[in-house]
Amino acid sequence: MAFSTCGHVTHVGNVRTHNEDCYEVDADANFCVLADGMGGHEGGEIASRIVVDCVSREIRNGKPMAEALVQAHYAVRKAVDNGEGKPGMGSTAVALKLDDGCFDVVWVGDSRAYVWDGTQLTQITKDHSLVQHMVDEGRITPEEALVHPQRNYITQAIGMSDLYKMEVGRVQGRLQHGQQLLLCSDGLSGEVSIVEMMEILRLDLNESQKVDLMIQKSLDNGGADNVTALLVTAIVSLDIT
Repeated sequence: MAFSTCGHVTHVGNVRTHNEDCYEVDADANFCVLADGMGGHEGGEIASRIVVDCVSREIRNGKPMAEALVQAHYAVRKAVDNGEGKPGMGSTAVALKLDDGCFDVVWVGDSRAYVWDGTQLTQITKDHSLVQHMVDEGRITPEEALVHPQRNYITQAIGMSDLYKMEVGRVQGRLQHGQQLLLCSDGLSGEVSIVEMMEILRLDLNESQKVDLMIQKSLDNGGADNVTALLVTAIVSLDIT
């Protein structure tokens, strides 16, 4: 086993009337996936559900996660061609697989993954977004990106990008026993600062209680978007001789 308990929750937020976020946690197969749909009612929520279902199925069938995201792109496009959802619908996504402390994270768009080591929360994904591109080019600072008027403009999305242009981000690494991975939609990262997240993560609470507090903090800070958070603890096998 690589998962301990996993806290997970999604909320529609304070403004929207429907939830375009979707996720799945499979503790037996040691993976989870989160998708943040775009396209409005009967669009975004359908796209995110297709992504989660497709990615989960492909991972369970042994496909590499990056390939699973590509298959999700085809699935969203096929759904539109078949009259399901709306033309132009799409989704961001981030997925995690753990194997005895080794993590594999893939993503498209601005859904994020962070590592919490008990002291520091570190973002390990890099947003596929306009402001991130501007930061990379040195045109704005990371601090300016947080308040930039185009901070919600993404440059990659499953189902919306041309496939040959779609970049699937990937990062791999190793966790120490008990360290945690936080996956979230931009409804959390856009409303709750890293400092606020760390204040919650330091509390002597279980994973479910911590993600509940994060969601509440997002709502208290405005809750302008749907918000989803998954907090996974790694169990690393200890060799005892």
